[in-house]
Amino acid sequence: MDCSIVPSQKYKGLFVISTTDFFYPLVEDPYLQGRIGCTNVLSDMYALGIVDIDNVLMILAASLDVEEKSRNIVTRQMMMGFNDCCKLACTEVTGGQSVLNPWPIIGGVAK
Repeated sequence: MDCSIVPSQKYKGLFVISTTDFFYPLVEDPYLQGRIGCTNVLSDMYALGIVDIDNVLMILAASLDVEEKSRNIVTRQMMMGFNDCCKLACTEVTGGQSVLNPWPIIGGVAK
């Protein structure tokens, strides 16, 4: 199972369900890569029957091995694809973490 299921400390009888997932590049199109990364995160929740996702935190790594101008374009496109996918799922990105890395990475945390 890819999700964490724990009893809520604040609301007795309820549970908090969350997941974290990310992908390295799978396709040449950075926008599509962003959508794939988001879909992967959301699908973990859907697999448990959770269709109302409160929010998503984005996990993003921009590649150090690409010249800065190209890195900025690729990173923006990945973020747009991820955000657009969240909008289609009726949720939104409310924060996250970004780093520099040899490989671009996109994913997130959903709850």
